[in-house]
Amino acid sequence: MQPSRPTHPGNPTENDPIPPITEKQLARLWERRAARHRTFHDETGTRVRVLYPGRPGVTAGPDFRNALLLVEGQGLVQGDVEVHLRQRDWRSHGHHQDPNYNGVVLHVALDTDREPSRTNGGGAPPVVNLADLLKQPQPAGGEEDVPTLLWQILAQHGFRRPDQPQQMEALLNRAGDERFLAHGSRFRTLAALQPPEQTLWESICDALGYRHNRHPFLKLATIAPYSLLSAAATRLAPAEREAALGTWLLRLASFEQGYVPPGFGPALDVKEWRLFRVRPPNHPRRRILGAAALIARFCETGMLSALRSAADTGHPKTLTSILTVAAPDDKTAPIGPARARDIAVNVVLPFLHASGTISGDHANAGQMLGLYRRYGPLSDNEITRELAAILQHPSWGRIANNARRQQGLIHLQRLLAGATPNM
Repeated sequence: MQPSRPTHPGNPTENDPIPPITEKQLARLWERRAARHRTFHDETGTRVRVLYPGRPGVTAGPDFRNALLLVEGQGLVQGDVEVHLRQRDWRSHGHHQDPNYNGVVLHVALDTDREPSRTNGGGAPPVVNLADLLKQPQPAGGEEDVPTLLWQILAQHGFRRPDQPQQMEALLNRAGDERFLAHGSRFRTLAALQPPEQTLWESICDALGYRHNRHPFLKLATIAPYSLLSAAATRLAPAEREAALGTWLLRLASFEQGYVPPGFGPALDVKEWRLFRVRPPNHPRRRILGAAALIARFCETGMLSALRSAADTGHPKTLTSILTVAAPDDKTAPIGPARARDIAVNVVLPFLHASGTISGDHANAGQMLGLYRRYGPLSDNEITRELAAILQHPSWGRIANNARRQQGLIHLQRLLAGATPNM
């Protein structure tokens, strides 16, 4: 007699087949009902609350992108969700060999077992059975609501739940400043290890990398140091600099083949770059050309000096403009204004603030903080939008309406992600 297959509540057995439903219909139920469901349990019994089910995928890859989950013992978890009728379809569909599924943080199905769903990167996302999702969503009674759980965690970090929109504004302002100062603290640490312009160059490259390409961008900045790039550029005629720098960086990134001046390298493995489902404006080739343009722009005056002069004007538009790289022939800009604002807020201003603190010029450091606080809204982030909707009363409207408060939401998200709530 064969032993029976392990099951847990809601798991169909061999004599209890899956209801007549398609995978597409199950995915639609996940999108509509998952966040209204009180609690799911994974194969080990760990409780999982869905705050945001994710954005439906539009091409090959996980079914939902950037979901937001509250996982017992882990806190806030962000990543992709894959939906199947049967858990074993994970392997039969080849997801265990596909690196595009390495970002999956939850695998959901109607027919599940105790075996983990392994990713190509060695991960094992938890598996949740969705049988109960076919029923009407559970009421939230009997357990603490999600906002209360999140605010209990944030209260441990000194952020108590606000009662009025003005209090939420002040809370996000304070959280945004904490994130800014944390960036500055990291830059002060790096300042003792390498030249300041190399730190600035690496940080800008890191900011140019989109999602999974941040690490190879940072590696590119280390094998192509600012000092060598700047010195090589100054030996060329001004009209030749940007094209030459772009060619060298593309070759060091292994997007092209050919000569690179001595002192650089070795070149990256092209497999290090993640190109699947990367939108054209965020493609690393385009961003690399933008980085080359910045080196060509700053090679004579020095990057640090040029950015400090732009910031000293006190005008966000001036600093944004000097970080923007337009494209010829009305094509997509290598570094558009939106990305330039992100770099200004997350890299340049906290770096200059740290620089002022190190040199003892606290007045200038204060000016950099003031300029940061004057920046308008950055590009929207769906995760912070969802988090804002969960944390604040719906009648308060959009409170994270500038860069400082958006950064505050990101700071709260990071605090929640590092917490282990008692669910």
